[in-house]
Amino acid sequence: MLSRAPPKAYHLLLKTHKLTIFLTVHQSSTIAKVKEEALSALTSDVLASPSGVPHFPTVPGEDVDMVDENAQVPRIQSTEDFELCRAVKDKGKSNAASSVSTPVSYEILNPSTPVKGLLSNWEMLYVQFRDEDGNLLPVEVSQPSLLDEDDEEPRRAPLAQESPLAVSKGKRKAPPE
Repeated sequence: MLSRAPPKAYHLLLKTHKLTIFLTVHQSSTIAKVKEEALSALTSDVLASPSGVPHFPTVPGEDVDMVDENAQVPRIQSTEDFELCRAVKDKGKSNAASSVSTPVSYEILNPSTPVKGLLSNWEMLYVQFRDEDGNLLPVEVSQPSLLDEDDEEPRRAPLAQESPLAVSKGKRKAPPE
C-alpha cells in the first residue's frame, strides 16, 4: 500500500486560555516562522480591545457569560515572550484515560526545526508564555465541555417486562419506544 504524501500546507491549531488560532504554514516552514505567525495573531487589534468595551457574541451559541474577563491572554511584544509546545502523549495509555487521571505534560518545539516531519496536519499546539524574568509559565488552556451545562446525559428507557410465555416462543417483540 502506498504511503500518503505529506501535505504542502499544514493547518495548525494554536491554543491558549479560551482562544484558538488557526494557522496555515508551508511544509518547508520552520517553527520560528510559525512563532512569527502566532505573534502576529496574538498582537492583533482583535485581542487588544479596551476593557471598557463590552464583548459581543461573535459565533453562534456564544453567550456573554462564556467570556471570562479575568482569563486574558498576556500581552507580548516579540517571539521571545512565548514558546510553542505540544502535548506529550504517553504510549500505552488511552487518551481518555490519561487526560482525566494525570496532568498533561508539554514538549517545547525547537524554532529551527522544519514543520515537515515534526508535526502532522491539524495538530494542536499550545502557547507557553514567559514571565517578566524570562521563566516559562505553565500552559493555560480550557477545553470546552462537549455537553451543555443544562443538558443531561441521555437516559435509556427502562426495558419492558416481558412475560415468560413471550420469551419461550422464539421470536421476540421489539420493546416499546
